[in-house]
Amino acid sequence: GVVLALSGFQNPLRGHLRAAAAAMGAEYRPDWTPECTHLVCAFPRTPKAARARQRGGVVVGARWIWECQRRGRRLSCGPYLLDGSASSSSEGEEPEEAPPPSRASPKGKKGAEPPQM
Repeated sequence: GVVLALSGFQNPLRGHLRAAAAAMGAEYRPDWTPECTHLVCAFPRTPKAARARQRGGVVVGARWIWECQRRGRRLSCGPYLLDGSASSSSEGEEPEEAPPPSRASPKGKKGAEPPQM
């Protein structure tokens, strides 16, 4: 399963990301810990992202969460990886991704279950 931490996001966006991931079955940690598998980052070149990479973690942008939610399944991280290379300077960047537009809750649909991560 996915165990994730977040980096570089402020509330309310941070809360939206955490809730979306949890609704799909991911576990959340407030900080990077040894059991974390993914770091969802606003910026690719941060100390937390570097530590996560050094410890074998996958560093992705928020778009990964939103696309998994939109498609109703866990997607490959490949297209959403933040590589942290020198060409990806965080200076002057905007945070990775805003939350998706609000949609009606799927709870009212018969047989509708949240996507699993």
